[in-house]
Amino acid sequence: MTNDGNVVLIVGTGTIGEPLTGLLAALSKDLSIDELIFYKHTPRLTDRPMMKGLLAKGAHMCCQIEKMNQFRELEVEPTYTFEDALSKATVVVDCSTEGMGVRNRLLFYDNEKENVRAFLAQGSEHGFGIPFGIGLNDAVLHRDNSQFLQVVSCNTHSASRIIKDLAFDLNGRSILSEGRFVFMRRATDVSQSGKFIAGPSVGKHKDQTFGTHHAKDVYRLYSTLGYHLNVFSTAIKLNTQYMHTSFFNLVLEKEYAPILEEVIRRFNDDPYVAVTNKTDANVIFSFGREYGHFGRILNQIVVVLPSLMVRQSELFTDKVEIVGYSYTPQDGNSLLSSTSAVAYFLDPDNVELGQPLPCLKPYIFSEV
Repeated sequence: MTNDGNVVLIVGTGTIGEPLTGLLAALSKDLSIDELIFYKHTPRLTDRPMMKGLLAKGAHMCCQIEKMNQFRELEVEPTYTFEDALSKATVVVDCSTEGMGVRNRLLFYDNEKENVRAFLAQGSEHGFGIPFGIGLNDAVLHRDNSQFLQVVSCNTHSASRIIKDLAFDLNGRSILSEGRFVFMRRATDVSQSGKFIAGPSVGKHKDQTFGTHHAKDVYRLYSTLGYHLNVFSTAIKLNTQYMHTSFFNLVLEKEYAPILEEVIRRFNDDPYVAVTNKTDANVIFSFGREYGHFGRILNQIVVVLPSLMVRQSELFTDKVEIVGYSYTPQDGNSLLSSTSAVAYFLDPDNVELGQPLPCLKPYIFSEV
């Protein structure tokens, strides 16, 4: 089977796959998508409304050939087998559970790389491809080895955005001596009914250099641009389903570090950043529910302005610290980067990098 126009295949219908399919279906004309296909692995009665909802939006469904009758018994009609959908695809976005993206590359994607323009995986799929976040390291999209991309996690987007806006001088030289991030993660997404926790649960520092994978992914992302940053992260899960919260502490060279007014200006001028004078996660989450795309803010980060502070470093007179809090808008920033990369690979000559896609701007806010 050969490609027939621009065909996008979404593998998985979890916390990223389902909303990404809905977003691409809604924007299919703007993104020049001729056909959108989503892959569903397990036939579940409880998933029937979701599958029918995506089909009603204009997406088509594929599954393993041996499971087609099981889906039909649920009154859901697959259009393709997975193999046929993959053979038609122009771009593949893997949103399957952690670890499956790398496995799927080895089993399926490497065999189709002559026919598919790009493969994207989500989150912490180390080994799948180049770490990527839109507006962070867009230059990698132009490279010959960009066919396989790892869209970094939502909190990695958040930390990388803070660094991009504050940790470089006007010539693009890093002025970051050290960056520390505390990620206070929601226990589960509001769409998930399991794995909720009764109280705060601290994470382990599995990496002796970076702590958690977030800082390691920040390092890997910026290394694609030739930077080697001193960053460290730690994480704790909180018994909430609203949003991830992060605390950042950047130690910068005093001579080149921005003063507080400049910090605020940079965040205000960044089209991927939303600022807020609100301090409560539930209020910000509610704003997304009212004005976002199906409840999602697509900004990479929501910076809490009242929390920002620039202070003289206690250890070094030539250093200053910039500290503050931010919220990570669910998985909106991963959806933003995935959609932007899909648009680029479908029509590279007409997608201008450096600014959000025009069709996404209604869901990217300057202030929350």
